[in-house]
Amino acid sequence: MNGWIKIHRKFSSWEWADEPKMVSLFIHLLIEASHQDARWKGREIKRGQVIFGRLKWAEKTGISEQGLRTCLKKLKSTGEIDIKSTSKYSIVTILNYDEYQGRRDNDQPADQPATNQQLTINQPHRKKVKKVKKVKNKENTVSVVESTYQRTDDALF
Repeated sequence: MNGWIKIHRKFSSWEWADEPKMVSLFIHLLIEASHQDARWKGREIKRGQVIFGRLKWAEKTGISEQGLRTCLKKLKSTGEIDIKSTSKYSIVTILNYDEYQGRRDNDQPADQPATNQQLTINQPHRKKVKKVKKVKNKENTVSVVESTYQRTDDALF
């Protein structure tokens, strides 16, 4: 699984921030939520939705099944999530997912940063290199400037 999630600093003042199980569950929901519309076993899973099974999530989070039920009930009561249940699993929808994670433009590829983002250590640093060539033709000699980008391995600190 690639990618990242955002957590705003105001998360520390969230009404459930002092309850470790709630924080753990909500962060796991953000991590596991679909970041784009998809299909799963013939069912459409929208951006911000998670397939949720109590047994698997109890194992994944270390929270008991009863603890998960309690946390989900609290998150639902405060408008953080919505839950649609089936006989085998539930679909948990993070109601303000776009507010938490920002809305992505549909034509922006998932692995391509927005143009206004700064380069990170994981992205190659490129510098513009100009080459001047002398081109001769029958009438005269012309200088042609070619611009290219070369990758450098310089640190970006």
